[in-house]
Amino acid sequence: MAYASCATFQPLSNSLGAEVTNFDVKHYIKSGSADKFHDEVCEYQLLCFRNQKLAACDLISLTKLLGPPLPHVLQQYSLSGSPEIYVLSNIVENEKPIGNPREGFGWHTDLAYMRKPAAYTILYGVEVPEVGADTLFASLYKMWDWMVDEEKSYIRKLRGRYSYLKLYEQRENAEPLTEAQKQRTPDVIHPFARIHPKSGREGLYIGGDDFVAVEGSNEPEHDFDRIWSLFHDTTVRFHYNHKWQPNDLLIWDNRGLIHTATDYDTKNSRRLIWRTSVEGEEPIASKLT
Repeated sequence: MAYASCATFQPLSNSLGAEVTNFDVKHYIKSGSADKFHDEVCEYQLLCFRNQKLAACDLISLTKLLGPPLPHVLQQYSLSGSPEIYVLSNIVENEKPIGNPREGFGWHTDLAYMRKPAAYTILYGVEVPEVGADTLFASLYKMWDWMVDEEKSYIRKLRGRYSYLKLYEQRENAEPLTEAQKQRTPDVIHPFARIHPKSGREGLYIGGDDFVAVEGSNEPEHDFDRIWSLFHDTTVRFHYNHKWQPNDLLIWDNRGLIHTATDYDTKNSRRLIWRTSVEGEEPIASKLT
């Protein structure tokens, strides 16, 4: 069975998320089936599993159950011997960072700059600070449901242009991208109104700071501000604040969820997070009305 019969789902907030209790992820991995799991992630958008004891191979196996792994562009921050695992950390060993210390800050949905953005993201907290370093989430589905029909009809006609190059240029003291990295991440265009491939649910889809322009608009600058206003309203109205505990495992569906890392005392606290991503599909646009 994909889930133990005693597993329970406790909502984390009124907007999104559930904590799964009485459940060992390793047993799920051994089952070799992800059917039920897809349903639960789709329903709650975010699942939290506390106190999971996972090795790198376990995390990779779990990722593959959900779909093809989508390794990060910045492979210099991957876990040694495991290109699927992207390391987020402020830890320095032998005068070299073991991970990317500033990844994920600023509201966004993962890898929107890819032709096939990440369907799911998985984070595993190997070491987490006692204070700070929360991860915030907000539901674009809830925002879409709150919008009036006239606004939905207008948004369905628009597309967003996403640029990893522009996003990367905003980062201070970052080493230049290689030509191979640039070729892997050309600009892409995605709909703002997107259909979930499994549930058929319609929702808002906005990436983050990789979103650089509106396509299909007679007033692109005005609509650019309009989209950002919807994005901001989502973070205010429909959010959840996740306070990390050691060995937390988070899994979420990027198709209707945005998130951001938050700061912490990087001089006196250690943070080590393993991240994997699952390749999704080219976003499916809503039908025009």
